[in-house]
Amino acid sequence: MTAAIQVEGLSKRYRIGSSLSNLRSVLSSGDWWTRKPGRGEYHWAVRDVSFDLQPGEALGIIGPNGAGKTTILKILSRVTKPTSGRVHVAGRLSALVELGAGFHPDLTGKENVFLNGVILGMRKSDIQARFNKIVEFAGIGNYLDTPVKRYSSGMYARLGFAIAAHMDPQILLVDEVLAVGDHAFQMKCYARMDKLRDRGTSLIFISHNMEAVRRVCRRGLVMYRGQAIFQGTAAEAVVAYSDAIRKAAKESRLTVPNENGLSELAMTFDAEVQNVSLLDAEKRPVSVLRSGSAAAVAIDVLFHREVRAPIFAFAIRTTDGRLLYNTTTRWMKVPTPDFLPGERCRVEFSMKLPLLAGEYEISVDIASADLSHYYDRLERAIGFGIEGPQEAQGLLDVGATVEFIKNGRSALA
Repeated sequence: MTAAIQVEGLSKRYRIGSSLSNLRSVLSSGDWWTRKPGRGEYHWAVRDVSFDLQPGEALGIIGPNGAGKTTILKILSRVTKPTSGRVHVAGRLSALVELGAGFHPDLTGKENVFLNGVILGMRKSDIQARFNKIVEFAGIGNYLDTPVKRYSSGMYARLGFAIAAHMDPQILLVDEVLAVGDHAFQMKCYARMDKLRDRGTSLIFISHNMEAVRRVCRRGLVMYRGQAIFQGTAAEAVVAYSDAIRKAAKESRLTVPNENGLSELAMTFDAEVQNVSLLDAEKRPVSVLRSGSAAAVAIDVLFHREVRAPIFAFAIRTTDGRLLYNTTTRWMKVPTPDFLPGERCRVEFSMKLPLLAGEYEISVDIASADLSHYYDRLERAIGFGIEGPQEAQGLLDVGATVEFIKNGRSALA
């Protein structure tokens, strides 16, 4: 099968440093005609990245801001050229890389549908044939004749995605722009991407929402400081990303930015997870439990700095990353104490596990009270198994029973 996208040794370098803003600055700079770039005046946004994507496959590219994710999409969509490497794209490509890209602010929504469609290589007749579906999907019918410069960011995203996803693309590139839409619209977009993928469309999806990456993509690529540090399944990529950020945070101990701290998995290690264990009803550490057994997730934490009212959380997933359960002390409306440097604490979440037989994983995290960043996070802290009778298939044991009623009476009475 011919690959929809082939990327080999892709690199992109940008020049950085001061610039001369006007002609007077240029002429007064003295040696401007002989000036050559000095050391440290270049930044490699992407360096030696290779991957391929087959028809119908979905690849999630994840990593912190500045890792090179969007640069890759801009190269694939021919917005910018690579410094070196080879890129082969086979088929019609549709991209939603930046909010409002391809829109003219003074044109109406209707006019921009046709403008954007032409930019994507569609004929006017093809755009007209899809126009009603685009408008219906975007849900902006009342604002079709309004200039898009008056649109909200959510309206921009809805119209942009609706156009990109209804041009019958063979390859669809979607950046983080869906994050500005509401939950209902995001679910609508995910369903549309599923439908396109089932029809053979290849998808590259960038998001800081790890659950969305697990849901949409089968494969994952982790970018960090311009380099691809991991390729594998989407579930494995999320774990690799979390591990890489955790390792970097422990080594640097840098102050994290408040903006997007949670979405980028930024960690400070003011509080550090020392151990995670699964306990049975007698508080003994176990790795295998019977279905329906009482259990507890125990998190041992060491505090390196003063921490006020941290938020503790854990989640249970299948080994391929499907979320089964997730909760936090905030959602549970449980107040948490303050902690001083050097203090230790064990946090126990008690529960029952009505899971069917299989293998599962637990992730844990500790977040700041204002949700600006994590103190620590383990995406795959421990694994465990469930044993039980094979009376059903699936994930959860809902305790189903059966009764036969004939002529208003139990048939087995």
